[in-house]
Amino acid sequence: MARDTPAVEEPDDDEALSWGTERDTTHIEAPVDELEPEDDEPDGQQPEDPAGNSTLLVIYGVFAGVFLVYAVGWIIAVQSISIVDAGPLALILDRFAQFLAFLSPVIWFFGVLLLVPNTRARARILWLLLGVVTLAPWPFILGY
Repeated sequence: MARDTPAVEEPDDDEALSWGTERDTTHIEAPVDELEPEDDEPDGQQPEDPAGNSTLLVIYGVFAGVFLVYAVGWIIAVQSISIVDAGPLALILDRFAQFLAFLSPVIWFFGVLLLVPNTRARARILWLLLGVVTLAPWPFILGY
């Protein structure tokens, strides 16, 4: 005696890879938002391409290295300069000036990065170049 069993449909493997249709009870129709490019840049400027950003990152890294070398140069330069026959206030002020001397390249670098807007890369580079010239450890370079 043969038993009549209902035919079981095998699931279609392609349906597992679809998002469903309107006939699917779990399908929810939602409005599709069209993404429009945002204009975050002032004056209608377009954002820079990723290659430009990586180039700027390398340039900033070179400047960071230069300013770090300058800080070490200032530390060496101020250690060789000493004040003799000075009062306690003059010694305190001298030590404070030495401290500011070797911190000035670091302060300049981070100050430029924080205060000059990110969209003005050319201005940042010019300010960093000005710092390279101005904050060089001149006593160390000139041999005082």
